Amino acid sequence: MTVGKAETVIADLEAKRAACVKRGTELADERAAVALAAHTGDAKARKRLDEINAAIATHASELASFDAALKAAGERLLRAQSAEAKKRASKAAKQLLTMADAIVQHAQSLDDANAIRVEASRAIADKLTEMRSLAHGIGLFVPSHEQLFAMASRADQTATMQTPWAREVGEHLPPNQRRNHMSYAQSWHVAITKSVAALVGEDKQEAA
Repeated sequence: MTVGKAETVIADLEAKRAACVKRGTELADERAAVALAAHTGDAKARKRLDEINAAIATHASELASFDAALKAAGERLLRAQSAEAKKRASKAAKQLLTMADAIVQHAQSLDDANAIRVEASRAIADKLTEMRSLAHGIGLFVPSHEQLFAMASRADQTATMQTPWAREVGEHLPPNQRRNHMSYAQSWHVAITKSVAALVGEDKQEAA
């Protein structure tokens, strides 16, 4: 039996029991009304009193049967609720396991991303060191490591602000100060390209 069906059965039994109780009250009231006449020689009242007494005896048995039925229905409802609760728990447990699997996959993605971040950031710093060595003494623009730190840390801060651990950032950057790594890399590329083009142009003029 399902929970819904058990609840319907109980509601129906409770309605019937309530009607039975009402009928019992009506019989008791009627008995009180005819009792005096019945016990003082009124034959018609005596006959009706006997009928009422018989009905009350039957009514008491009927009321007891409703109570027994309601108890049994209540026990069935508890069993049905327990069975449904187990089904819900089993379903929830399977969903939790699926979600736990997803968390592991996302965690691996974060670790992979962090490994790439570490490797790429070191590579940028190393390239800057090589570039500054090459540019030394020839007047070409090459960003400093201090500039890299300022811009890259701001890019990392901007990204962290979008994660669940954004509170670890501290003060959040206003929109006009938010960056990504490409924003400074591209601007540096443009500046270096112009610097190189200017130097190459000077070399061509001297050669001419």
